[in-house]
Parts: sequence; structure tokens; C-alpha cells
Amino acid sequence: MSLRDTIEGARSEVSMPAAAKTEAEAAPAKKSGGARKSSANAKPAREKAASVRTISKDSKKAAALRSQLPGAKKTKEQKEAERAERRKRREEEDYRNQAFTLLLNQNPDYKKSDRLWWILLGIGFVATLVSLIITFLAPPNGDYTSVSGIVSIGSLIVAYVFIITGFVFDWIKRRPIRKETEKKLAGLSNKKIAELFAKERKAEMERNVAKAEKKANK
Repeated sequence: MSLRDTIEGARSEVSMPAAAKTEAEAAPAKKSGGARKSSANAKPAREKAASVRTISKDSKKAAALRSQLPGAKKTKEQKEAERAERRKRREEEDYRNQAFTLLLNQNPDYKKSDRLWWILLGIGFVATLVSLIITFLAPPNGDYTSVSGIVSIGSLIVAYVFIITGFVFDWIKRRPIRKETEKKLAGLSNKKIAELFAKERKAEMERNVAKAEKKANK
């Protein structure tokens, strides 16, 4: 072996560890690159999870408060609750109105005034109808000195007198009774009103039995 061959063999032995070292360094680099790639693949999953919004109790309370503002859109539950509240108020008003009518009918003074009031209004409306019929069948044609003209004008005057008298009578005689009844009803509880209706039903049943017995005796 020559000296030149010996030198070349030494050089090859020195270069082999360096190449092995280079390959060993390249291998972790590949692994770290794979890790970065997997991390990049996992990034959309984190973004997707971050886009999911959780609704807290405070946000629900804020939404409820906003829905109560004027002009705000109300939820289905709120609309149903409002309808139920309005229906309850109407039923309460109807119940009170029926009790008011019952108390007025139980007042003998109001029943007498009610009969007289309807008589006054009835005469007034009949007189108005007579005046209109005469004017239609036998028009006076501007001559109110004729029989038809005198009867038409006279009937109209009677109608005005009785109708106005009816309204004045209602204001003076009947209105104070209604005001007094309203005050009385305002001081009654629903339990007391229920007792009034029960007494009225009992009295009505007794009247019906008495009528049936009277009719049977005939």
C-alpha cells in the first residue's frame, strides 16, 4: 500500500462520523416539522371551539329587560302572559258589572225610577216616529198651518219634551243611586259578591217554585 492510499483511507474515516451526525440532526428536524404540521392541523379545531358561545344567566336577564322596553319585540311567553292577564281583567270586570246590575235591581227606588224613565223615553220616541210618518205621508210643503203640518210639529215638540225630561230625570233621580251603588260595590270583596249571587239564585228558585205551585192550584 502506498502512502497516498493510506492518506485517502484516513480521510474517509474522518468524513463518515460527520455524515452520520448530519443524518442524526436531520431526523429530529423532520420530527419537529411533523409536530408543527399537526399543530397547524389542530388550529381550526381551537378556532371552532372558540366560536361556540355560551349563554349565561346574566345575558338572559339582560334580554328579558330589553324585551320589556317600549317598542321591543316580545317573546312568545310574554305575549301569552299578557293575553292571560287581559282575559283575567275582563272576567273580573264582567263579574263586577253583573254584581252592579244585581245591586241596582235589588234597590226598590231604582226599579221604580227605571220604569218611569223608560215610559218617558218611550213616549218621546213614539212621538218622534209619528212626526216622521206624517211628514213622509203628507208633507206640509212649507205650509205648517195645515193639519198635517200642525200634527207633525206638535208631535216633534212632544218628542223633544219627553226625551229631554227623561234625561233630566235620569241625571237627578237615578244617577245618585248608581253612584251610591258603585261605592257599595267597591267596598265588597269577591267572597261577598259570591254570597250575593248565591242569595239571588236561591230567591229566584223560591219564586219559580211559588209560581209553579200557583199555576198548579189554578
